[in-house]
Amino acid sequence: MASIRANARSDATRGERMRRYPLAATMMSIAIALSPAVASSTGPAPSAQEGKKHFIRCAACHSTNAADRSATGPHLNGIVGRAAASLPHFAYASELRGQDFAWSPARLDAFLQSPRTTHPGMCPSFNGLAQAEHRAALIAYLQQPAD
Repeated sequence: MASIRANARSDATRGERMRRYPLAATMMSIAIALSPAVASSTGPAPSAQEGKKHFIRCAACHSTNAADRSATGPHLNGIVGRAAASLPHFAYASELRGQDFAWSPARLDAFLQSPRTTHPGMCPSFNGLAQAEHRAALIAYLQQPAD
């Protein structure tokens, strides 16, 4: 009987502590509940190595070698941050010449998702990359120094 009273007393003590600190208990519960969601929403950083696999779709027309002038399209070495249609040795499509923007990761992402919507007439054989993870990895690859 004494042990039942002791357990009841310790349960009451725990209950009193929870009543004294309701905000702390609530915040702790929320933090515990959300921690897996936060971890999964940030996810791992896009892998340049994974992006290299996706570059195969670009390699039919483009190279990452700045000295390579044999490709159908301009080389993509240093594309992130480069002004549009700015390589002097390449005859760009009229849709791109005279455009005043630089290729940012966000602009590349939009283009890679839907090339015919963002820049009609460019890359006629490329239909885009539907998966955001693939686009992010490809952009990470393009941001790396050339092989």
